[in-house]
Amino acid sequence: MPRGRNRSPAALSVVSVVMPGQGRPEPPAELDALEQRAWREVIAALPAHWVDPAGQLILRRLAAQAAIAESLEVRIRDLRAQGQEAGKEAGALAARHGMASKSVADLLAQLRAAPKSRTVPRAAGPRVLQAPEWRPWEIKGDQAQAAKPEA
Repeated sequence: MPRGRNRSPAALSVVSVVMPGQGRPEPPAELDALEQRAWREVIAALPAHWVDPAGQLILRRLAAQAAIAESLEVRIRDLRAQGQEAGKEAGALAARHGMASKSVADLLAQLRAAPKSRTVPRAAGPRVLQAPEWRPWEIKGDQAQAAKPEA
């Protein structure tokens, strides 16, 4: 019997794919204003249904670290405006800001929210697409030794 003929309507119906997340979740009410803004910015940058409940746990930590980094930036700018950017306090704030920024970057990578996390490096494409010049089924006897790629 030819394919595609005499199929039931149920077999021809389109089934929607259920994605892991539930749309674009709103930030939890217990987050402060900075954390809620960070949450919304990350969610807006991701495809719909990207963040599932497990991802929301990571996103909560990300929002907290982003808020910490932002408040440290404000304090560092204030010290710079007062001409105290070379002091001990500024150095300590800069170190804490660096740690918070690294946490933000790591959490963005875990969520696959950073552009680098969602793209394939250009160098990977040509290497994967290169095929050997010889075909294994065309090799006969003595040619097998000559056709082996050099290591």
